[in-house]
Amino acid sequence: MASIRLLKKDINKLAFELLQDCFSYRRYSEELSEDKFDDVIKKLVLLRNDLILRVNHPETDADSISLKEHYRHVQLDLFKLAEVVEDLKK
Repeated sequence: MASIRLLKKDINKLAFELLQDCFSYRRYSEELSEDKFDDVIKKLVLLRNDLILRVNHPETDADSISLKEHYRHVQLDLFKLAEVVEDLKK
């Protein structure tokens, strides 16, 4: 991991690209219900906010090894953003 700033930029970039894909899918799909679309958007935004919160507020009394592990888990949880969008297509 290069820096916390780059990690936050990656989170925001991926979340906004996925939001854009959701709105594009909604525009061109007739069988998509409004409730399902709203649920996916809410999950996507909440997960993005949770990831940013976890990056901004790691454990304060942790040593450097556990901090690195904490940030690795945040990076792995980025894939959950894409999984939320897959729910839109089901």
